[in-house]
Amino acid sequence: MTEQRERPQYGEYASVDEQIAAGGHVVEPDSVPVAAPGPLAPPVASTRVPGSPPRTRAWDMPLTVTLLVLGGYSTISSIPGFLSFASTLNDLYVASGYGEYTSTALANGLGIGALVSQSLIYVVTVAIAVARLRARKLAFFIPVIGAVVSGVVIFILVLVAMTSDPALAAWVTSQS
Repeated sequence: MTEQRERPQYGEYASVDEQIAAGGHVVEPDSVPVAAPGPLAPPVASTRVPGSPPRTRAWDMPLTVTLLVLGGYSTISSIPGFLSFASTLNDLYVASGYGEYTSTALANGLGIGALVSQSLIYVVTVAIAVARLRARKLAFFIPVIGAVVSGVVIFILVLVAMTSDPALAAWVTSQS
């Protein structure tokens, strides 16, 4: 026996995927549905229409903010060491047995340069990360990239300060 129903109009019996496809939109499958449909729950669409906001990742914002706070702490706590960079390098030289650090003017200039570059990198990192968070895009990797860039710049500046000092060159020649 066949059931006598009215012919469906305007997508009354169409699934969400069929309704979206009938509207001319491309259907992109989501990786995981938000909730499984049950007898009391409305059906959950397993698709996303292009142009709609992406699903948020609950872990991204707390992780990004934590990394930005750690970067801010690192930037602020490095201020005294970079403002007296020559004495910091002298302490390192004495502890390592290289002698006394003698390129004081160069080291203090490089310390100021390291402080300015680290601060600028941190400000740019915060700006990009906040912009990505507001756009609901993945942002945790931005502070990681900022930390790597900052570390490379500081490493290069410390390397320049150490290799330009005659005390280290004298120690190296005395060891060979």
